[in-house]
Amino acid sequence: MKKILLLLVFYFVAGFAIAQKTLMVEKIGSSRKYFYHAGDYLKLRVSHQDTLLKGKLWSISDSVISVAELRPFDVRLSDIGSIYKKFAFPKKFGRIVGVGGVAIFAIIAFNHLINNEQVFTPDMFIITGSMLGASLISWSLSEKRCRTDKGWKLKVLDIQIN
Repeated sequence: MKKILLLLVFYFVAGFAIAQKTLMVEKIGSSRKYFYHAGDYLKLRVSHQDTLLKGKLWSISDSVISVAELRPFDVRLSDIGSIYKKFAFPKKFGRIVGVGGVAIFAIIAFNHLINNEQVFTPDMFIITGSMLGASLISWSLSEKRCRTDKGWKLKVLDIQIN
């Protein structure tokens, strides 16, 4: 009986300890939603000062968030012009394909040097150029700009697990 009672007390205490505020960015009229918690890295543009802030989301209150690279900088939710959402897969894919393109260029050039052939050939530039182009396209698609004046909305959610 003591174990069950202790487990119930621990469950309720842990539920109150997990309570936190969450910043939600959602597209109006759609089901796309992105969530940010304290400690997540964030990139946003403040519209009034026209500054770009990057750093860790330090704290979230009802109408103000703090973004910190070295020291916390308070930003009102109404002043945020856009938030940039990062996607990990396109960035990793772009990096891998870019390094692969450079490696293939070096391998083909080394092979041509060993066999006493012309070092730079058109097929070498076509293969590695297309790989580097795919890398740049993938890297540019790894970040999405969510503008608050173009249908995106910021909300602060107070989540408690009881």
